[in-house]
Amino acid sequence: MYKTARTAGFLRTLLLFIAFAVLMIGCSSNSDENNEDSSAAADQNEETEDTAANGTWKEATNDESEGSDLYHEMGETFEIEGYSSGVPAEITVNEIWIEDGDDHQAFIEESIASPSEDDAVAFVDYTVENIGDRSINMGDVIPEYAALNGSFDLDLSYPENNTFTDQLASFQESLDEGESMDLVGAVAADEKSLYAGALMWNFMQDIPEIVFHTPQDERRDQIGTYDIGEDMYLNDYGEDTFFKVNISNVEINEGNENLDLRDETESVLAVDMTFENQLDEDVTLYHKFPQPHVEGLVDGQGANSSVHLVIDGQPVEDLYEGPEGKIGPGETLEGTVYYEIVSDDVEDVQLLFPNPSLLTFPDYGMWVDYNLEG
Repeated sequence: MYKTARTAGFLRTLLLFIAFAVLMIGCSSNSDENNEDSSAAADQNEETEDTAANGTWKEATNDESEGSDLYHEMGETFEIEGYSSGVPAEITVNEIWIEDGDDHQAFIEESIASPSEDDAVAFVDYTVENIGDRSINMGDVIPEYAALNGSFDLDLSYPENNTFTDQLASFQESLDEGESMDLVGAVAADEKSLYAGALMWNFMQDIPEIVFHTPQDERRDQIGTYDIGEDMYLNDYGEDTFFKVNISNVEINEGNENLDLRDETESVLAVDMTFENQLDEDVTLYHKFPQPHVEGLVDGQGANSSVHLVIDGQPVEDLYEGPEGKIGPGETLEGTVYYEIVSDDVEDVQLLFPNPSLLTFPDYGMWVDYNLEG
């Protein structure tokens, strides 16, 4: 468990609470104006949600102009608005890199409760400029580093410098209007962060400000929409280390004759898949199934369903823990995933592989080009 991240995260929460209280006071004296702003924001959010649901943005990996709506490139200057202050600032990420943990043991031991030999440190070099008309709290411009094991605040006090003596000190500083600052910060991570990591500002937004550790055009696990029959790299750690799936068919049917379906099952969604494991460890197949996703449900969560896997005509009995539900290194398996849909929304189900580092942001996942119009 990461120790320093909890403290900084608490401070972020406190700042958000204070900002919310100030906002409510302001609302009492400017209700008409704020109502107009809220309506405009709601329209914009609705437009963003519709775009994501209908898949119109999911060609982003092949279109730089669309891709910029979801993320920013290294070296690109983009604008954020401080979530606690509302002050605008410009951010430019100059470089992100990984260093082996052997050279940073003290920092890792302070950050991680149970260090391991796989630990490393991710460093970020970025520039921030206050373009507002008043000072901005540094906590507003410190990003989170999202990785496979969670999201953690960047520590601007490491490597040691004269500007910030510790991580909390960086949150308490401010940047005056018109001033800019070159910053270098670090976060405990692992080697896989090189491929899966992302910097994230304004994480309270549906679409945060994102810069990927490895640019999208250098990855095989690009976000976006994939055609039926197209290979999808759910994990890509470079060279020959990856986990890949291919969905060859999706249909609504009555299920496999060997499945014991529940009485309340309305429909069955059958997904024919091929799994290829080129990682160096066993993988539970269940963790590589697409999520059934229905727009309009709470937080866009999946349809209420239970799931089965059938291989060579026979259901896998212990899908979650047993050896039949796993795939070993170098193995390839074919099977059909059956989702029991217990409500009448099977016609609206979409299929999503969430981004493993950005699980709460479906826009950054891999969508299957099936039923995207709902």
